[in-house]
Amino acid sequence: MTVKTSFVTALTLLATAVAADPAPVADLSRSSVQGISTQTAVRSGSVSERLAALERVVEARAAAQLSMQQQLETLLTEVSELRGTTEEHSYKLEQILQQQRDIYQEIDRRLGGAAAGTTSSQTTGSAQQPEAVVPAGNPAAVVAADEAAAAESAVPTPQPTSGGALNEAQAYEQAINYVVKDRNYTAAIPAFEEFIQNYPNSEYTSTSHYWLGQLYYQKNEFAKAKTHYERVVKQFPNSSKVPDALLKLGLVADKQNDAAAAKKYYNQLIKSFPKSKAAATAKAKLESR
Repeated sequence: MTVKTSFVTALTLLATAVAADPAPVADLSRSSVQGISTQTAVRSGSVSERLAALERVVEARAAAQLSMQQQLETLLTEVSELRGTTEEHSYKLEQILQQQRDIYQEIDRRLGGAAAGTTSSQTTGSAQQPEAVVPAGNPAAVVAADEAAAAESAVPTPQPTSGGALNEAQAYEQAINYVVKDRNYTAAIPAFEEFIQNYPNSEYTSTSHYWLGQLYYQKNEFAKAKTHYERVVKQFPNSSKVPDALLKLGLVADKQNDAAAAKKYYNQLIKSFPKSKAAATAKAKLESR
């Protein structure tokens, strides 16, 4: 009986305590709100990190593009400098080539003047001697009669100043001097032939063939002259003597009464070198037919 009474009393007290202190609903609600707020903050922080990462990527790409642009500008500057250097070298090379052409023209002029002087003196001394014939329009022609060439062959041949063999430049200079200074055309032929044999790849080989053609043309040995003119045209297409060689091939064809071949050479000259003096002469030749 006493136990039952104690148990009932305990239950009564428990019920009273529960009624006096209800469940904390408001606290649970507050905890839920705080959890949601924390999750939102976490998600917001992730987006910020992503934006920061994207900004770093964009900045890296911008820096790379800037570096590439700077490298491109550097390359463009170097290309411009190289182009300027190339143009300067091309100009200097053209000056050298022009000087060489001037030298050849001066040699041609002296040859023409020397031959004309020889012809004039021979004509004055003896009316029976044949006059030297100057091919029309070709200032580079070696003009002298056979008698003049034979007389001038007696001029002493200059000996090299050194005791040894001549080098390339000396050998070519000696051959040219036979024509320009000594007017010893007979000695000039073997000198040029020897030069070609010894220096087949020289820069003066094409010119040596041309002068051999001129010398044989002067001696009326047109077949030999044609051979050397053809070698200038075929073997040395970049030589400055090609226009004159084509003109002389036309003149040789005329001498050999081959009008068709002469016309072919004149037309080839006009087509390939329309602005050359030799082309103007070729046009005059064609118009006079």
